[in-house]
Amino acid sequence: MSWFAAKTKQKGEFKALNYFISMGINCYVPSYVTKRVWSDRIKKVTVPAISGYVFFELTKIDFGLINLNPFTKNIVRGIDGLPAIIKNEEITSLKDYFDGKIIDCDVNLIKGQRVKINKGPFIFKKGTVNKISYNKVIISIESININLVLNKSSVVAA
Repeated sequence: MSWFAAKTKQKGEFKALNYFISMGINCYVPSYVTKRVWSDRIKKVTVPAISGYVFFELTKIDFGLINLNPFTKNIVRGIDGLPAIIKNEEITSLKDYFDGKIIDCDVNLIKGQRVKINKGPFIFKKGTVNKISYNKVIISIESININLVLNKSSVVAA
């Protein structure tokens, strides 16, 4: 079985997902819950993390099956023009991330170590490690006199 992706019509990710499920096809739309504010209320809604796409698993690509879905536009293709095959590990890592599973970080840091930030608005700034938790690190940046809480994956040894 291989994973494929299809481009959906506007705001049709979950409709395409439900259609594929009704046909007995294993499919997935990465999503998360967020709060949306209207003039009279605040509501929690589920939104797709990758808007405009639905992922599905088939033994081999069947264009007739995909074209039956009224909420999909076309299949995602690679550079060679063939349908793009998505690795099972990539789908698994997407599912793990959006299910909230802790992803191990292989960065080994010690208190007092000099580090450089490699992601975010403070990219390329250097600082000193103050505190380390399982997946987070508190860094003191002396040049602007602030402390930041960052993911361990956002820093490298300076």
